[in-house]
Amino acid sequence: MTMKFRILGPVEAGTDSGETIAVGGPKTKTLLAALVVNANQTLRIDWLSDAIWDGEPPPTAAATLHSYVCRLRSRLAATGPDGADRIRTDADGYRLRVEPGELDSELFQDLMDRGRAAAEQGRPDEACDLLKSALKCWRGPALANISAKFAEVYAVSLDESRVAVMAEWLEHELSLGRHQEVVPELRVLTQRYPLRQRLVRLLMLALYRCGQQAEALHVFRAARHALVEELGVEPGSALQALHQQILNNDAVLEHRHSADTAGRHNLPPDVEDFTGRTDEVHRLLEVITPDDPSRTALLVNAVNGMPGVGKTALMVHVAHLLADHYPDGQLFLELHGHRPDRRPRDPADALGALLLLLGVGEQALPATLEQRAAMWRTQLMHRRVVVVLDDAASLAQVEPLLPGSRNCLVLITSRGRLDGLRTRHTMTLEPMSERDAGMLLGRMLGEARTAGEPDNVGILANLCHRLPLALRIVGARLGNRPSWRLGDLIERLRDPDGLNRLSTATLSLDASFAESYRRLHATQQRVITLLGAHPAESFDVGAAAMAAALDPAEAERVLESLVDANMLESRGIGRYAMHPLLRDYLLGTGTGRDDAARPRNRAEARTGATRLPATAAAA
Repeated sequence: MTMKFRILGPVEAGTDSGETIAVGGPKTKTLLAALVVNANQTLRIDWLSDAIWDGEPPPTAAATLHSYVCRLRSRLAATGPDGADRIRTDADGYRLRVEPGELDSELFQDLMDRGRAAAEQGRPDEACDLLKSALKCWRGPALANISAKFAEVYAVSLDESRVAVMAEWLEHELSLGRHQEVVPELRVLTQRYPLRQRLVRLLMLALYRCGQQAEALHVFRAARHALVEELGVEPGSALQALHQQILNNDAVLEHRHSADTAGRHNLPPDVEDFTGRTDEVHRLLEVITPDDPSRTALLVNAVNGMPGVGKTALMVHVAHLLADHYPDGQLFLELHGHRPDRRPRDPADALGALLLLLGVGEQALPATLEQRAAMWRTQLMHRRVVVVLDDAASLAQVEPLLPGSRNCLVLITSRGRLDGLRTRHTMTLEPMSERDAGMLLGRMLGEARTAGEPDNVGILANLCHRLPLALRIVGARLGNRPSWRLGDLIERLRDPDGLNRLSTATLSLDASFAESYRRLHATQQRVITLLGAHPAESFDVGAAAMAAALDPAEAERVLESLVDANMLESRGIGRYAMHPLLRDYLLGTGTGRDDAARPRNRAEARTGATRLPATAAAA
């Protein structure tokens, strides 16, 4: 028998045969929960004492904790050899050994990831099965029998993931025409979560497709009442648009059965805690008029910006808001313009991937770029599809991928500006406002975590310079360390190597900057490296020209090219500035360290700043 640890419901330990171990009373269960949540990590005795007694440990806490550990250790060992030696005593605390496959939350995460991957690859049936299997890992609310404060944030995060997977599963079921089957489940969920507009939208659509138009409209009215009463806000644009379509008996809401017209939907899930960007979303939506009969040209919107500023999240969010207007498909394709482990996607390869998403057989794909582009445009001639082309490298990569139909919408993200691209609207995305950055941190960490440190939320947001990727990394770091206060991380980010702390297993600010730096040509690298060592907030053409030994005209051309690549910001004619986090990266030992002009360490970089002319300091 092997051990099993379960936190997706009441916290339990057991075996793969289904046996549950009686670990003891509430305090012992709380100890088990703390050890499982922080599996394979040593937890200090003082931290465990605070966790078990909610910050008010008795004078005998250390001795009592030791007795709880001994009791739990003996209960685990009683199951057999695999349960022995599970709890290790380290120099300053205790550690629970949990092997791969033994924790139910890890199984849930694996099935969820595989389900999403299947959906992205155009396999909705497989996605449904995998997401449904993921949901079967749950036995109730996460850590349901643990009342300790340390478990609150962790439980909320897990429960949010569960609701998101429920919505994704039901959305895929609905896309496959199973509207009758999903109505009961959606009724239960919307009663439990009346403010979740995505669930309300799915229930309305399912009811409408079941011929229950009046009931679908009633669901909208009830949701609107709840939103106004509870939050003081009106329903979002997607929900209001669906309401209007139901009122109009819009034919686009009908499920399409034939393989020839079946929609393909591989958009990544919308971000559950998408925050702010109200003006940017409005600006993107106001120029999109899907049903304008006078328009004859393809709709193209493009967003560019520096690494980590949130371009992909914004465009995916907008695509979800517009999904009902493009019922024949919502497609997402990564173009790998700035992936360190991938070359930018060849246009012919990209067209092949898009055609496969539409259901074209691999054997039927034409050989040449021109033939694939012609087939792509033919396939979309009578379809209403939104296409998100993410992380474009160049105009030459994107142009062959544009459909010819006025019925389609293309949303493009890129780090640099794609000059020459014929768009309805082009936007350079800036870091978040201070208010929105603070709200994002608050939503990621939860009110229980931030209520005691309101000032530190703003400090942390500003230390991240309001860059969404940095905020996400900070949120993930704190979310995985419930014992940390916000102030603990602030102290770490303020030291000279603070940038190195802005990374997780899957997110890295340093890597994002490194790839953008690598794609610059040698002169651009040399100039931006020298400017990164310059301490003033902004600088002019003359300062850059003197520092880089270039004539002013050449210096201005290089600086403007760096603006186009979103590595510098224009502050007016002839004046430029650099994002503080990019400056921190350049002062480190990142991708460009082998360049002859690049400082080898921070000390050398700071010293190098003195070589820049005094005119650079004028702000």
